[in-house]
Amino acid sequence: MKADQFIENEALWEQLEQELFEKQYTIDKEGHYPASIRTTSFVLDAFDLTEVLCHYQQLALLEVFRQELDFETQRYCLSRFTQKQKSLAYLPLLRYYAINLRKYGANFESLTVEELLRTIKELDAETYNNLLKIGSGDLPINKQRAETDLIYCYANDVLATILIHIKVETEEAYREAMHYLNALLEEDFPKSYSIFYEGESDLVLQIGRLPVTPSHHFFAKVLSYPSLHAALVEYSYKVMAEYHFYGDVADEEAAMPSTFAVFGLGLYDKSYSKLIIDYMEICDADHSPPTEYFAKAYVERWGLTPETLPVFAYIVATVPTVPYEPFFEQAMNTDENLQWLEKYMTTPFIELCPVISPEQNERMEEYKDLDVASLLFTCFAIVHLNDFTNPKFMRILSPYRERFEEILKELISL
Repeated sequence: MKADQFIENEALWEQLEQELFEKQYTIDKEGHYPASIRTTSFVLDAFDLTEVLCHYQQLALLEVFRQELDFETQRYCLSRFTQKQKSLAYLPLLRYYAINLRKYGANFESLTVEELLRTIKELDAETYNNLLKIGSGDLPINKQRAETDLIYCYANDVLATILIHIKVETEEAYREAMHYLNALLEEDFPKSYSIFYEGESDLVLQIGRLPVTPSHHFFAKVLSYPSLHAALVEYSYKVMAEYHFYGDVADEEAAMPSTFAVFGLGLYDKSYSKLIIDYMEICDADHSPPTEYFAKAYVERWGLTPETLPVFAYIVATVPTVPYEPFFEQAMNTDENLQWLEKYMTTPFIELCPVISPEQNERMEEYKDLDVASLLFTCFAIVHLNDFTNPKFMRILSPYRERFEEILKELISL
């Protein structure tokens, strides 16, 4: 049945509503999009169901199907519906959409959230002011706000902002701040957000061109306390999310939440290789220049050895382009590293980097030729894999150069 039939016939809607609330339905997601919902008496697709729920402003049922299906299907319907229905009568639905789009939408959807908030302001200033003052109201009080003798923290999930005010510059203050942050992020907080840091630290990571922002200063300061590094790892894994970025970093320098923590830990100790690889796997590196900056800083800090090459190779494989640098070539062009490079070309990556997952290894193996090409470009400025007489290729030490030629011919032919 179509949405119009339920909108025009109140009795049909009441029967559907009862069956939905009593969970007399099944969802079929297999083989077609959108999913179909079968109740005892009706069959609807997810778009029609969402339109009906929007019309009757059944926010509780909308939330059920957001969880059972996905937000993207709901977002499409809510977007179309709210474009047509901008009246005071639909204020609850507009509010619901603004809150959920901020929480579950992609980073670029923030512009749509701002439009929705402007519409809400025009319809009802009190609702608008409450959203700006306290957010959705869904956050537990102790996670929306925390205050001790050492810190004051406050979060707003509609504005996607987190204030961290350090009253006393001590390690314990930053421990409390990280505890608050990690507890907050256990909730349904937006994945793209801004951190407003009010503290005395102006520390920055030793990474050229890395944007200097409040979140950068905060995490660089936390990094200065080794006992808090475990909290930084916990934070990083909680907030990594593709297509999401810190709001206090300019769009052209987009940095995924966890960037400053991961990069800082990666430069502090080589043991954080798995954290770096997991970060690179999730990060939308096509739109995140800081990943390129980190590649250079990582080699400057640790050099290239069989121990560090797996991380460097993984970064190069996931970043669109890490530009050639003469010092990359100097570092790579040693017997030990060229032996490693030969293994990289010929054996499963997981044998060289046991910390990666089987899924990550599968991705590396699927694009082996492209990944090898990227690494040869970054380290030797080699553009064409089959140009074996090029002076740049000839700079690779013999006998590895000759062996690489045979291996590359085979890779190219696959």
